[in-house]
Amino acid sequence: MPKEAGVKDTSMVIAIDNGNSFVKAAFDQLDNILMIPNVIVPSEMKRKVILNQGTPIDNLDIEIVSPALPEGVGRNFHVGILASRNARAQSILGHRAAQMKSQRTETMITTLTMLAFATAMKNQQAISAGVRRLRADVQLGIGLPIAEVAEAAVLEARLTSGVHTVVFKSTPGLEGVSVELSVSLPDGVNVDNVAGIIDLASDPKSTLADKSFGVADLGGIDLDIAFFKPGLELDDYTSTGFRINLNDIVSRIRKDFNASVGQEYLTSDVNVVDRLVHKEYEVRWQGLVKGNISDIANLHLTELARDVLERVFDAWAAAPEAEEFLFIGGGSVILSSYLKELDRQGHPLRFDRPELAQLRNVRGTYRSLIAALQTGAEVAATEAD
Repeated sequence: MPKEAGVKDTSMVIAIDNGNSFVKAAFDQLDNILMIPNVIVPSEMKRKVILNQGTPIDNLDIEIVSPALPEGVGRNFHVGILASRNARAQSILGHRAAQMKSQRTETMITTLTMLAFATAMKNQQAISAGVRRLRADVQLGIGLPIAEVAEAAVLEARLTSGVHTVVFKSTPGLEGVSVELSVSLPDGVNVDNVAGIIDLASDPKSTLADKSFGVADLGGIDLDIAFFKPGLELDDYTSTGFRINLNDIVSRIRKDFNASVGQEYLTSDVNVVDRLVHKEYEVRWQGLVKGNISDIANLHLTELARDVLERVFDAWAAAPEAEEFLFIGGGSVILSSYLKELDRQGHPLRFDRPELAQLRNVRGTYRSLIAALQTGAEVAATEAD
């Protein structure tokens, strides 16, 4: 049968972490990382483009046809940086934050977008040569908070039932390219902060496998707490999860600052997160300094850190043999200084490196996925013999 012109069959091995502020993906190798703000805006009107310039990842303008999307949500979306430029776009909060990650339509949209974009990036040369349609078999690793592990089968069923089609619209260099995704989850759905520990423990200098310890994964909405025994054995009994809604705090900081100066100088929660992560508190507008968010941020973040620390110590009391406590996740980068200051007794609190804290889960999920695929291949080879 002759090969269909303009079509390429391909494959992808990819891990995705749908963080509440950012969506991260690692594909084909551990350090091949994509990251976009977790922001989506429905876009039924054709985007006005004067010069279709800029990087593709900053201009994700897509159409999705998928059995995993409920009726009524539409098919056309701006995702990530492009969506964050829209005045209507904010991070996941309020009633959307109350929904489980596994049940949010946003989770499915960002997951499918990342899968399609990674596939397109892997096949850039073919696209440049005229390929307009990619058919991808995807091996996916994806995580859920501890409190949602029971929903893993439901999420997996949505991802693996049928073919998902993502078409890039005005995205530079990808206009009109469609990606058909057939997804399988060889490693099932991982628990987020367990995956992060897999990556931390993989460091040759790590001594985590030799001790008992606790870990808190601080995200934009969820606080996952887990305890491990020597040998990296997860203690299911003491591991737990909470809602902390850091995203709500970020939105409050933005609104309080704008109210204090009487003008909407901060228009995006994504911009506020970036300021908090990089400790850049001064707000400039048209080249002039219009204020500083540090006092407002300190007020809100101190209260949030106090709540986080109280929950950590309560959980630690149920596993007092843990020798130290680790904080990972993007929220730990923002709250680390507040947590240290509030811990008056000098507990052995440890904080991940800022440049890796929010990537631990996706890196650990990728490691788990590769291990599962290798194990599956070995089993298949044994059965064939």
